[in-house]
Amino acid sequence: MQWSPGQIIHMKHGTAKTEDGVNIAYQVSGQGPALVLCHAMANDHRMYDEHREAFSKSHRLITFDQRGSGYSDHPPFDEGPESYYTVEKFGDDLKAVVDHLGINRVTILGFSMGAVAALSFSTRWPERLDRLILASAMASRLPQAIIARARLVETMLDEKGLEETYDFYFSGTLFDGLMAQKKLHHMIALFREKATPQGFKGCFRVTIDRPSLVDELKLIRCPTLILVGENDTHYLVEAELLENTISNAKRVVMPGVGHPLSVQDPKAFEAEVITFIS
Repeated sequence: MQWSPGQIIHMKHGTAKTEDGVNIAYQVSGQGPALVLCHAMANDHRMYDEHREAFSKSHRLITFDQRGSGYSDHPPFDEGPESYYTVEKFGDDLKAVVDHLGINRVTILGFSMGAVAALSFSTRWPERLDRLILASAMASRLPQAIIARARLVETMLDEKGLEETYDFYFSGTLFDGLMAQKKLHHMIALFREKATPQGFKGCFRVTIDRPSLVDELKLIRCPTLILVGENDTHYLVEAELLENTISNAKRVVMPGVGHPLSVQDPKAFEAEVITFIS
């Protein structure tokens, strides 16, 4: 199936409200056990459009836009203790959606920033998990090399605006070789349409300033799949840590890909996920 922006496959749209009053947009397709997908930074639920048909064949597929992204609310960014953007509130967004839909147990897939939301939920409500998939994920604090470049991205956002910031962000080493792909350019343009400065900065700060989540990993008991690209240098080391720390985890290193493994080899990504959730 070819990826098509905004493609709809018998999809229900709705909104769930979090306890702090943020409206979270979600999409549901298919029937069966619940599978929730959490998207990456500077993306929204549409990053999974290419996989919706395959995943919906066996599962009730739920995608949603994290606060500050896509069609969900983009609350103001505030660095104080009452900030709308925290690790816990990322997990709360996910919980608001599944609670709104009346779902008790779920399988969760979190990709990159989405893994932060997945871990936030999974370590606080582990009894609600059937399975967990962590793709290009990091529970540790980010390496200084990544944080340093992230600060440059944030400075560019303040000085140059969203359009140049998006281009600069996706030109980083995490996305080596991808800017030559027409598909990625189309996706970036699509995501940028719904982006706002406060949403981008809020999500960015959660990703780069969050504390380590490693100590909480022992709370996860469900079968867990760790996906990482063989060229994703920093995350390869982290994937090994995740496998060794989560009691029932299996690590798969995908050949020939880096951080954005679902874009670089969508069929292999899809196959690994389907095998695991089946």
